[in-house]
Amino acid sequence: MARDSQIRTLILTLQYEHRASYYDDWAHAYQSCDLFDCQIFNLMKEGPDELAALMGEFDLFILLHSATGDTLGYLQPLANILADRRRGVVLSFIGNEFNSPYLPLMAKVDLLKACRVDIIATQLLEEAGSYIYQGSNAKIVSIPHALNPDLFRSGKAYEQRSIDIGMRSYRYPPYLGDNDRNAIIDYFVEQGEELGLTCDISTTKRFTPEKWAGFLGNCRAVLSTETGSWYLQPDDDLVSQVHDYAQKQRSGIVIGEDSPLRSLVRHLPAAVKSPLMTLLKKGPIKYGVFEDEKLDFDEVYERFFKTAPRCPAYSKAISSRNFDAIGTRTCQIMFPGRFNDILIADKHYIPLEPDFSNIVEVVEKLHDKNLWQAIVEEAHGMVMESHTYEQRARQTAKVVEAVVSSRL
Repeated sequence: MARDSQIRTLILTLQYEHRASYYDDWAHAYQSCDLFDCQIFNLMKEGPDELAALMGEFDLFILLHSATGDTLGYLQPLANILADRRRGVVLSFIGNEFNSPYLPLMAKVDLLKACRVDIIATQLLEEAGSYIYQGSNAKIVSIPHALNPDLFRSGKAYEQRSIDIGMRSYRYPPYLGDNDRNAIIDYFVEQGEELGLTCDISTTKRFTPEKWAGFLGNCRAVLSTETGSWYLQPDDDLVSQVHDYAQKQRSGIVIGEDSPLRSLVRHLPAAVKSPLMTLLKKGPIKYGVFEDEKLDFDEVYERFFKTAPRCPAYSKAISSRNFDAIGTRTCQIMFPGRFNDILIADKHYIPLEPDFSNIVEVVEKLHDKNLWQAIVEEAHGMVMESHTYEQRARQTAKVVEAVVSSRL
C-alpha cells in the first residue's frame, strides 16, 4: 500500500438519529483525511448483497464502534463475506469494551474471528486489549478517542459561564462492579448547593452533539471518570453470575437486548424514543437494562466482586467526553487515573480523591480563575498537538501499512 496513494476504504457503521457523537467524529476523520478515499456503508440500510458487490473495490474495511457496540445483529450476516475476501485489510474498533450480560466480549471476539479481522483497535491501553482479545487472532493496537476541533470549539470566558459543575452521563449498572461514576454524580447532586456550586447534572437528559458542545462551553467544569471496569475478563464468567442473580430478582414482562422490540427502537427518532424509555422505566412492561439499575450496588459488590480478582492489566480508558470538554476549554474534575497516559492530574484536570477528602481544595481551585485558565489551556494545547481525530486517522494508516508490509 503505497504512501503516495490514498487507501480505498469502506467504513461500516450504524447510522441512526440518536447516537454518540464520536461515531460521526470517527467517520468524518477518515473522510476528511487525505490518506483515505472513503465510502460509508450503513449497516442499518445495506446488507450482504450490497457488501458482496463492493468487496473487490477496497483495500481497507473499517468497522466503527457502532458495529460492535451494543448489537452484533447487523454485522453478523456480513461475516462470511468479509472472511471470504480475496484482498484488503479489516480493522475493527470495539464499542463498549466491558463485560456485559447483554453482549458478552466473547461474542464480539467470536464474530471478529469469523470476519477474519486483521486488526483490533482497542480504546484501552494495549496490554488490556491484548488480554481480553487474546483469542481473536488479530493484531491489537491502542487507538483511543480524540478531539473533533471543528465541533468542540472554545466556549465562553470564565466569567460568562453560568454553570460551575455540569454533567450528562448514564449511570453505571451494578454488574460492572464499579461505582466511581455513580459516586461522583451522587456526591455533587447531594452536596453541590451546600458547597456553593451551581450544578446542572443529569443521567437522563441527553443533547445533540451541537447542544452538548454548547452546554460544555457554558460550564466552568464538568465531572467525569475513566470509562470501563476493573473486572474485565475474556470469558465473561463474572458478569454471567451477576446476570443470573439479577434475573432471579425480576418479575413480570422484561424486554431483553435480544428482543426484536429492542432492534425496532434503534430506528425510532429521539422524540419518540425518549418517552418510550421513560414508560419502560415505570410501566408494566420493563426493560432489562433499566431493571439492572435497580439492583443494590453494595449487595452485588459484596456477593460477587469483593473477592474476585481484578483484570491483570490496567483496564480503564480515557473517554470521548474527556476530549469534548478539553475542546471547549472546560475544566474537568475527576478521580485520578491513567487516562491512557494522556492526561496528568493538576496539569490537565483537577483531581478529586475518591473519598472526597480534598473537596474544599477542589472547589478553591475551581474558583481560582488563573489556575482554571492554566489547566484548560495546557490541556487544549496538548490535545491539539497530538490527539485530534485527524491524527488518529493518520495513526490508523500507519498501522494498516505495517500489517500489509509484514505480509509482503
